[in-house]
Amino acid sequence: MSNARVSDLMTRDVVVIRADQDVHELERLLLRQHIHGVPVVDSGDRFVGVVSQTDLLAWHYEAGVDGASFYGPTETGVRREVGTERLRVTDVRRATIEEVMSPVVHCIGPDRPIVLAAARMINRRIHRLIVIDSAGRVLGILSAIDVLRALPGIDAVLDADGEGTA
Repeated sequence: MSNARVSDLMTRDVVVIRADQDVHELERLLLRQHIHGVPVVDSGDRFVGVVSQTDLLAWHYEAGVDGASFYGPTETGVRREVGTERLRVTDVRRATIEEVMSPVVHCIGPDRPIVLAAARMINRRIHRLIVIDSAGRVLGILSAIDVLRALPGIDAVLDADGEGTA
């Protein structure tokens, strides 16, 4: 493992989302893919940040949307009956991914040593690094679990532990 490179262990075929897409598209993506976050890219497919369920929850909380403002009479907008009240679809708050994402960039190149990646994760107290090429395009993700699974002898220990998975 000491000679391993990030590209040896990273997860490829990563789902990304564009910064100009709507947060509701992100919600659908996270639910459909059963994932907790995704890298964010600009219109040129360059990595610009990360957006997670936590970012999404914070956005909903900060928006102060508790549902109460959705109900009541309105002069304009589409309405949908909900019990005895009417939902004003135009009241559902919208934002772009860029407004919600974390622009803090924790990334690494594919040819960097795994030990450097592990050191960065430990020092920065993060669980994953986005793997990018020299043009800033997303190639993959390296997670702490990816690094742990590469430990010599881990498969034998996992089998002996009886739980079968990490």
